[in-house]
Amino acid sequence: MSDMTPVARPYARAAFELAQSQDALQIWDDELSLLAAIATDDRVRAVLADPRVERNAKAKLMLDIAEGELSPEVQNFLRLLAERGRLSALPSVQAQFAALKAETEKKVVAQVVSYRKVTQAQEKQILDALRQRLGCEVELDCSVDESLLGGVVIRAGDLVIDGSVRGKLNRMAAHLSR
Repeated sequence: MSDMTPVARPYARAAFELAQSQDALQIWDDELSLLAAIATDDRVRAVLADPRVERNAKAKLMLDIAEGELSPEVQNFLRLLAERGRLSALPSVQAQFAALKAETEKKVVAQVVSYRKVTQAQEKQILDALRQRLGCEVELDCSVDESLLGGVVIRAGDLVIDGSVRGKLNRMAAHLSR
């Protein structure tokens, strides 16, 4: 799937501004998360990609799956995306909306990928260091990737800290090949 960031950006910004004006950022965040989850389901994604299915039928399918969990404003937003053929951008719209919300709330979600599960003590150490470095509230999203061979990779906004063994080996190989 191609990068939908440029397509999603104006929709995420418009949704954010509307949600902010309604003092409903959390509601929109939750409902866009639901729609993004629906849009990433393999069966739904196949329907969304099928040019034979009418755009309003695609929106109806997603509304039926959401089963009344969406506010009228988010339903209208979904219909607008469908009219413009942008339903496949929903996951990117949701991610950008969440980033705008976090920025407004002075909060950053940092992805921590490690070789093994991070302990509570390590989580606290990472949180404290990121709070000090970024100067805002930080929430961790921890996951495990054994292909790192050891260590940890931390992504928080534009900041990337690669302390993985795989990253170190790649940097060493690049340095030796000069």
